[in-house]
Amino acid sequence: MHTEFETFRENVDSWIKQIRREFTEFSDLPNIVNENTDNIQHNYELIYELKDEIEELKQEINALKLIQIISLKQKMGQKAEETQQT
Repeated sequence: MHTEFETFRENVDSWIKQIRREFTEFSDLPNIVNENTDNIQHNYELIYELKDEIEELKQEINALKLIQIISLKQKMGQKAEETQQT
């Protein structure tokens, strides 16, 4: 009976150690989840900033296109005038 009790006690000690170890691993989980959540939020913020920058670049490209078209029209107008004068 004494050896059975000792074996039982050792088993209980082992179970308690295992439960504590698993609980410690589980308690670390919220920190990891919070860190991942923060990282995801940061990534979304970066994505929206990049989206805004892309939109600004599109507008700048359109402005440059318009400037180029106007410049080409002016040059063509000047060439047409030169051709008419000769």
